[in-house]
Amino acid sequence: MIIGSGLIATSFKRYADELQGVCIFASGVANSSCTDSKEFLREKILLEDTLAVIGENHQFAYFSTCSVHDPLLSSSAYVKHKLAMESIVLQRKRSHVFRLPQLAGNSKNTATLLNYLSDSIENQSSIKIWSDAERNIIDVEDVASASLHYIKNCQDENISANVCNPHRRRVLDIVKTLEKIKNKTANVEVVEGGSYYDIPLGYTKEIYSEIGLSFPESYLEDVLRKYYSR
Repeated sequence: MIIGSGLIATSFKRYADELQGVCIFASGVANSSCTDSKEFLREKILLEDTLAVIGENHQFAYFSTCSVHDPLLSSSAYVKHKLAMESIVLQRKRSHVFRLPQLAGNSKNTATLLNYLSDSIENQSSIKIWSDAERNIIDVEDVASASLHYIKNCQDENISANVCNPHRRRVLDIVKTLEKIKNKTANVEVVEGGSYYDIPLGYTKEIYSEIGLSFPESYLEDVLRKYYSR
């Protein structure tokens, strides 16, 4: 069972035959800048309603955010909401939380970092970028395969895991890579400052090894070409 129709939900469709007895809840608030209490309440109600109707033997997967590790965002409405939803999920047996960074994939959501940068380059819109800002980028298809492997192999225990790229990349480097792919020059204003934070991988490293997922130097360019060269 897949709840949702966005980037994460779509990435699990190819595993439909393997999701018997598993509920993938991917219908949460997607915009990390959101402060709308109505949107947070909508997700909470849908989450609680879904948990109430699925069988007790079903596994349940919820997708949260790696921003919980960012000291600059720890007090934001979005992060507080996600932590509250995590708490609800983990009270139920056979339920799992997967925290995600910035996702690359086929999405029409203009609020995502990569779509914003790509659209800005295409439209020659001005982009203001902190000189030291770094972000963690992972292909949503890699998220789906790693999360499913977690679910299949940890059926009888609750999981709370970060599923992300082991390496951060400077936002300026992401822009330069998109420029290379599109053969266009971005209209960038660089501002001194910016921040980054570490995301602990823990057991996820072993999951990556088990499914043969690696993150070579070319990973960023390969993933961006996959979704943004069209």
